[in-house]
Amino acid sequence: MRLQCLYALVSAAAALQPLPPVQWSKGNGSTSGGFSLKDAPRTIYLQRSFANTSDTEGLTLIPPTAYEFAQTFGKDLSQLFGGNWSVQQIDSAPDAGIYLGNFQGDASQLTYENGVATEEGYELEVGNGSVFIGGTGARGLFWGTRTLLQQLLIANGESIGSGRVVEAPAYATRGYMLDAGRKWYTADFLKDLCTYASFFKMSEFHYHSSDNYPLNRGHNETWNEVFSHFSLYPEDPELQGIVQRPNETLSRAEFEDFQKHCAQRGVTVIPEIEAPGHCLSITKWKPELALAKKDLLNLLHPEAIPTVKAIWSEFLPWFQTKEVHIGADEYDPTLADVYINFVNEMSDFVNSTSGKRVRIWGTNEPSENYTISKDVIIQHWQYGQSDPVQLQDDGYQLINSEDWWAYMSLKNDHTPILPAPYPQFFNNTRTLNFANVEEWQWDPSLFNPVNTTEQLEPGASGNKGAILAAWSDSGPDATTQLEGYYAMRNGIPLVAARAWSGSRGVNVSTSEFEPSLELLTANAPGQNLDRRFETSAQYESAGGESPLFTWTSTGGYSATNVSLGKGSYGPPYTLSIAASGPFSLLGPDTSLTIGTVPSNISANGTSTLVFSTADGFPYPLRSTDESDGHDPGHPGRIWTNLTSSTHHPVPITFPAKIRIETDVVNGSRVWVDDEFKGRYEVFVFGGRNTLFSWSQMALVAPLQSASGALDSIVLEAGIGGSGGNGTGVDQPPSNSGASRLAALSTVVVGFVIILSMALL
Repeated sequence: MRLQCLYALVSAAAALQPLPPVQWSKGNGSTSGGFSLKDAPRTIYLQRSFANTSDTEGLTLIPPTAYEFAQTFGKDLSQLFGGNWSVQQIDSAPDAGIYLGNFQGDASQLTYENGVATEEGYELEVGNGSVFIGGTGARGLFWGTRTLLQQLLIANGESIGSGRVVEAPAYATRGYMLDAGRKWYTADFLKDLCTYASFFKMSEFHYHSSDNYPLNRGHNETWNEVFSHFSLYPEDPELQGIVQRPNETLSRAEFEDFQKHCAQRGVTVIPEIEAPGHCLSITKWKPELALAKKDLLNLLHPEAIPTVKAIWSEFLPWFQTKEVHIGADEYDPTLADVYINFVNEMSDFVNSTSGKRVRIWGTNEPSENYTISKDVIIQHWQYGQSDPVQLQDDGYQLINSEDWWAYMSLKNDHTPILPAPYPQFFNNTRTLNFANVEEWQWDPSLFNPVNTTEQLEPGASGNKGAILAAWSDSGPDATTQLEGYYAMRNGIPLVAARAWSGSRGVNVSTSEFEPSLELLTANAPGQNLDRRFETSAQYESAGGESPLFTWTSTGGYSATNVSLGKGSYGPPYTLSIAASGPFSLLGPDTSLTIGTVPSNISANGTSTLVFSTADGFPYPLRSTDESDGHDPGHPGRIWTNLTSSTHHPVPITFPAKIRIETDVVNGSRVWVDDEFKGRYEVFVFGGRNTLFSWSQMALVAPLQSASGALDSIVLEAGIGGSGGNGTGVDQPPSNSGASRLAALSTVVVGFVIILSMALL
């Protein structure tokens, strides 16, 4: 069994809250006692008549059956609490154990907040050594298993008391968006992110598949050199010119596998292909189709719309969903009539060829002649682009992605672009205190943080729900894939909770939120985005005081690879290395080598310590002042007008003792022979290409294999000690199973500090 005690927090476990929160009531009068996991049979019993049920009202075209969801539940139980759980179909409830089946009451009474019946409702009853979960549909059954897993984690894998939960989500759309058009994300990462989000009952993954670095930041003259990306690889050779980096694309088989994986955990992938704006990938391929601003299609060109239709004809058969996103934001408002006709024509085309509806971003189209079709779903993102109240009054369906609460710009905000900068980490404070009003918790009916009376009614007929958004505006090298996860890590559970509860459900307890968040995020089953070791006997046996990993050379200089077998370890951590000469550490996410700085970074031939990521970007150790990079308004950012940091590559001489301390806010910072030398960072264009700065890189420790003149390696969880920057504390691993729950008290302290910085 992998579950370990919660040390200092075990006495407070009863105060923790699942996310989304639930309202427990007493049982039906015939139940007493509770449910003990250790006493239960390692069998999930599934009502035979419900086993083949699959939903019809959700957005996915590949809905899993209740049996498939039960199998996923069994895998999660095995990972979190040990044992080999199996699924057995039976005709009636067993005397004890976990029993899954059909909702026993009147399913029509479980509705979304707008009154529409839902297959996502469930009942969970605990008592007499048994647990029963009944779903109004297969997804409802699955969401009930998420509640049970979270309650078991809060109970430290022990017993939970008798009681009953009956609930349904307030909104069908509970989603998150990832910008994969300006940063490449692998299929494995995307699937892990789906797995993580589903633990908190997210229902949609908005996959923004194409985009380019913003040309409105002064790059229009060199537009053909500006980064752009199309992340799906067409099978039709005539369309493959849209792709600039074939090795950074998903094939049809990979994309369909990604969609199936997400569906198996209750999440529908909503793919987006941008046009007629943000489409430099098209205009680089066919320059004749561009307007003067080169990432805008000239919709008056006779080949423009046929080209967009050809792209959609290629990919529509890939997309296993009833709704797709065609982008359609930030176009030229002087061409409003042409734009509106394009949106309506694309809506008709997509629907007539595939039966799907389209979504667009809310946009300003000042036309006296035409209006967007009511068949088009509007994803509101900013006032001045669309007005949610007007959209509701005009009969549109809409989604809340209002940038004030929903947006992140990974690694750097847009300062000084107005109306407001976007945080680099999701701003939980804006969700817990909407419009900066203490204790006014956001929900999808709340759009306007300025004119606070101008909101939709709870459960408004047109409001589908909400989607948070993580944008890669700073380009492909400004973040690693895992840094994209760090930015959303704490936001996904909170937004999922508030979109599930709406105005009618249970609020998040602000006093319990941070410890609840850390416990549950650290133990979301089926993924390891935190990059924690699966087991760590040394660490556990020593109560978290000894290093997580140590290695000492026994033969001096080694010209061949030595297997370390630990993969990667994510922040916060301290990696200490003693080396008598050049060396390499390799891992699945990064490598760390002593080498000459590549010519595209520096021409001075400095031999330094270089981190490289799996997607090919090198980051040499650069000289920074220890006091720089701690601007509370822009965490990790060093403005170029600060002269204390040179940002030159740092020469490394041997023998050397190297210490790398990494946390998600301050990145990877380096001491050599106990003297602070600098950090790993990236140069970023700010504002409208007028503010320049350096931003930190938080890189995971590579510990799969080693070679070269290494004497020793020591990995410790958390950061601190001599030379530390004071922003982190010793923090134990928070991976699945025993090591993920060890010493949770210090985990909470560490993440409270990090979270408080991210919320500024």
